[in-house]
Amino acid sequence: MILYKYIDHASLNRFFKDGYISIKFTPHSEFNDPFESYGYALDDESIESLTMRYVIDQNLACLCLSKNPLNVLMWSHYADKHQGFVVAIDTQRAGFDDEEKCLITASKGDINYLENRIKSKLKISREDIYDTDIISKLLLTKSLHWQYEEEVRIIKKKESLQNHDSVLIDKIVDLKSVTGIYIGINNKGFDNIIKNNSTLEELILKKTVQLYKCEFKKSTWDLTIEDYEYTPYPHDMQRMDVFDSVERVLRAMERNHIGD
Repeated sequence: MILYKYIDHASLNRFFKDGYISIKFTPHSEFNDPFESYGYALDDESIESLTMRYVIDQNLACLCLSKNPLNVLMWSHYADKHQGFVVAIDTQRAGFDDEEKCLITASKGDINYLENRIKSKLKISREDIYDTDIISKLLLTKSLHWQYEEEVRIIKKKESLQNHDSVLIDKIVDLKSVTGIYIGINNKGFDNIIKNNSTLEELILKKTVQLYKCEFKKSTWDLTIEDYEYTPYPHDMQRMDVFDSVERVLRAMERNHIGD
């Protein structure tokens, strides 16, 4: 299965370094939804029960992916206003379909979007924090407001991840786990990022990673893509101002067009 990670302009280098792919996992308390993990009520008969969300947060971390690489809102919210990237990830190659490596695998990580919160109360103790049914209910249930994200989560135990300067990292040895990179419509300087990252450059030159540039889709509110060609030769990488101006004019014409 191919799923997609929206990232900002500064995050791409972290994906490709030291001969492996480095993917960030995050505790649910750091997400931008104030109702995260509150889709279900917990049994509130004891203080211990009410602290279970904190215990889960201290022991588990999530990778949030999307089924759609061309979601305009996702590009705006998570890819630095279309200046960033979307990275296509093969979940099988990355080990995200392996139940021995993941508490919640990609195939079982679809978010359940609900109009209302569940009133029935979950009983949970410290012995249950790795119970996949309970964790799925708490961390895979969100408001219908978030449905546009088409989110899939992979959830791992923190102990299986590496802590790099307070960032939880999953090291993926199989470099073919990343199959493509989508370049934001407002992105500039991508060739320089490639040139300064030898691992990424080699993958691109070998066509292991395919490149796509986002563009306006005529007569719609949508994005489309076209293939992007990278060359390692400096004289070809230099973009003259006149060509940049032509590109801007063509893009404006595409955005302006409404018709057949």
